[in-house]
Amino acid sequence: MSGTEAETLPTVVIVDDAAEVRSLVRTRLRLSHRVHVVGEGVDGNEAVELARTHGPDLMLLDVSMPGMDGLEALPLVREASPRTTVVMFSGFEEHGLAQRLVGLGAAAFLEKSSSLETLADDLLAVLGGPPRRTTPTVAASTAEEDRERRVIEEHLERFRELFEEAAIGMVTLTLTGQVVRANRAFARLVEREVDDLVGTPYGELAADRREALDAALTELQGNDVDLLPVEHDVVGTEPVRRVLTTLTPIRDSAGRPLYLFLQVQDVSAMRAAEEDLRRAEERFRLLVESVRDHAIFMLDATGHIASWNPGAQRIKGYAAEEVLGRHFRMFYPPALQEARHPEHELEVALREGRYEEEGWRVRKDGSQFWANVVISAVHDRSGRHIGFAKVTRDMTGRRAAEEGLRQSEERFRLLVESVQDYAIFMLDPDGHVMSWNAGAERSKGWTADEIIGQHFRVFHPPQQQAVRHPEHELELALRDGHYQEEGWRVRKDGTRYWAHVTISAVHNDLGEHVGFTKVTRDTTERRQLMEQQDANAEEIASANARLEEANRRLSQSADDQSKFLAVTAHELRTPVSVLAGTAETLGRHWSELDDLERAEMLEGMSTSATRLRLLLADLLTASRLQRSALELHLEPVAVDRLLAAAVSAAARSHPGVEVLAVATPGLWVRADADRISQALDNLVTNAVGHGRPPVRLEARADDTTVTLQVSDTGAGVTDVMRGRLFERFATGGRRGGTGLGLFIVRELARAHGGEATYEPPSEAAPAGAFLLTLARVDGP
Repeated sequence: MSGTEAETLPTVVIVDDAAEVRSLVRTRLRLSHRVHVVGEGVDGNEAVELARTHGPDLMLLDVSMPGMDGLEALPLVREASPRTTVVMFSGFEEHGLAQRLVGLGAAAFLEKSSSLETLADDLLAVLGGPPRRTTPTVAASTAEEDRERRVIEEHLERFRELFEEAAIGMVTLTLTGQVVRANRAFARLVEREVDDLVGTPYGELAADRREALDAALTELQGNDVDLLPVEHDVVGTEPVRRVLTTLTPIRDSAGRPLYLFLQVQDVSAMRAAEEDLRRAEERFRLLVESVRDHAIFMLDATGHIASWNPGAQRIKGYAAEEVLGRHFRMFYPPALQEARHPEHELEVALREGRYEEEGWRVRKDGSQFWANVVISAVHDRSGRHIGFAKVTRDMTGRRAAEEGLRQSEERFRLLVESVQDYAIFMLDPDGHVMSWNAGAERSKGWTADEIIGQHFRVFHPPQQQAVRHPEHELELALRDGHYQEEGWRVRKDGTRYWAHVTISAVHNDLGEHVGFTKVTRDTTERRQLMEQQDANAEEIASANARLEEANRRLSQSADDQSKFLAVTAHELRTPVSVLAGTAETLGRHWSELDDLERAEMLEGMSTSATRLRLLLADLLTASRLQRSALELHLEPVAVDRLLAAAVSAAARSHPGVEVLAVATPGLWVRADADRISQALDNLVTNAVGHGRPPVRLEARADDTTVTLQVSDTGAGVTDVMRGRLFERFATGGRRGGTGLGLFIVRELARAHGGEATYEPPSEAAPAGAFLLTLARVDGP
């Protein structure tokens, strides 16, 4: 085209962040000889500057770009050059988006997947006619092109159906956060119509976390972040709905973000369950704090105080802030601290499950009191020891009473007759009942006339009587001066109750043994309280475990689904558009293209075709592996044939890359040759994409196995990636890819009864190596 002719044609500016798309569009417009391209830009800021500088007749403006996207740039372009007609150009297929763009001042909306043959006609029609959305003209095609188009359209249709019919909300955003596509599930979540959402800044739906969303959008512009969760309330819902939004950038083959994909899930019910759990914990805390006659508190696993109830403050004199975090040995007299008696109590409680004793304890003011102490080991639901529950009761008054009883029989009689809460009575040296107080009649059910003269063993369950436990209690009381325990006792009506029992040997002034005093208190309610506390603790631990597991499953499911949809959407759209447009251009205008343009287009076709072939193979294999539907045709296969085939395939897929094969003749494996070839192709592609040529394939063997090794001279795998190399969707984050290649290698190896591993760098393989191990067999 001559300079004079160009000056008479309408001027056009192309703005798109994809260099191959700009190249294709520029070439097609030049070949039309009907418009003159005067400038190109990569983002919205450059679009505004080009409009101001050139004042073009028409601007072809991409919707989603980094920095400033087309939605933001559109009104600024119109302001900078009012005479410029703006046509929006996008890979998004969304009717509501087109309407939104026209409302912002665009003259028309074109889809990148449309044929470029009529692009110049469409643009010129926009300049001379009313705003419209163009319908591409389908050019004549060969049978092979039709078949390929049907395959691609089928994949695209399946993706669209998955997007629209998904049970969770899905949204596509520009890189600056404006909605360009939303499914019905998301519209229901935010209680709006799908078409009304298009063009809406997503931050307007989450006013309580607007700053967090803006920060996430900024962070996702880089190459190191592939997934960010943000939780927020949805504005305008009644009742207010809480959602978890997972943001994923969709990148091109160079790792640059093209647009954002969001997965939105309603977590209102889960947060309500967490609130119920918090209320249950609060009720348990109120229960403990309501007890004032007992000091009830928790110790951590090392004996430091972790909680403190009002009963503990009343008995010991310390406020909570004075004791929390301190070791409980502070409540013991110095002699017991020096003997490490507090630590001994915890050792016994941990070994036996509980520890109980009575002894002297020290209050804040330094005074001592006689305490009944019960320490129970506490374990979580998994059996892990997390601390101790300690219950202390001030028993000083009872101890003084018992001492007074030993000093005066009369005072003893008067005292015991007035006590209602304790069964206090005397036994003769053989254990027969000699006296009976009102508390004993109330708690045990026998009157004095019915019980005096009978042996006290009638208060014990039959199994204790059978092993002479009552007699053993008296033997210990006589030997040690007193005996104390808690255990089951029997009332007159046969019912059981839990009792705290103290038996003391009584001697007269001459030192002669004259009998025993026995003090029993019904502590069933206290035992039930402790059992309820234990049950509450177990239930809380169980609820926490269930909640953590549910969160883990939800996060894993959301992560896997987001990655799968993002990979499928991105990897299909751009290669399809470039491949179709380039093939059509080469077929119709080969003689009109110069050498540079042909080279650019052929390179773009090769790259796009390779991406599609690898993606389709990986997706199909991964799907069959997941459904356990992969069929293997096993037979003896020569290893050197497998390696030679891999080198040939690499030469076709990666021309110019040096790939070498070294194999020991006579090695055979039992395998499906096609599947193992696919695994080797994936390993070679991984080495080419993430390493540095030459790529080396070799085989080594022992008596039972053959190991196929793939290595290169690159930097090797980072420590961060080694642990997740073979996981599904694991990628390096900078060079793109589906993240399925190494996952498929491992699953194919395991399907053959073998394994795929990574060997860290060594002297033989400085960059490390990937190993594929298979069973060795004899040749046919």
